[in-house]
Amino acid sequence: MSDEKKRELPPEAMGNEKWHDTTDAVWMRSSLSSEDSEAIVEVAKFDDGFRAVRDGKNPEKGILFFTPQEWEAFVLGAKDGEFDIPEEYLTEEEARIQRGEVEVHAVPSPLNKKRDGGAAD
Repeated sequence: MSDEKKRELPPEAMGNEKWHDTTDAVWMRSSLSSEDSEAIVEVAKFDDGFRAVRDGKNPEKGILFFTPQEWEAFVLGAKDGEFDIPEEYLTEEEARIQRGEVEVHAVPSPLNKKRDGGAAD
């Protein structure tokens, strides 16, 4: 162990085997997200395959962490329509998005920390 003072972990890390330091995490969100969106979900991926998920409109509310296996189960469920909303409750545009008819991709969050005085990743 080095002579450097070991950084104290936040309370939410204590006893949480899934917790990861998100200080330098690169958060991604849907290309459909805009500041006037009702909800913005952001996801960060770590080298060990773990994922972190937060509310992009209120990131201070906390972060959920997922193992690679949990994340894979979630993604497979989403692809299989497990979380789809019945179309009668959606606008036509929302239904097109849910059916995969609108191109959607991940984009960096504007909340990402800037590094070395440059632009955020």
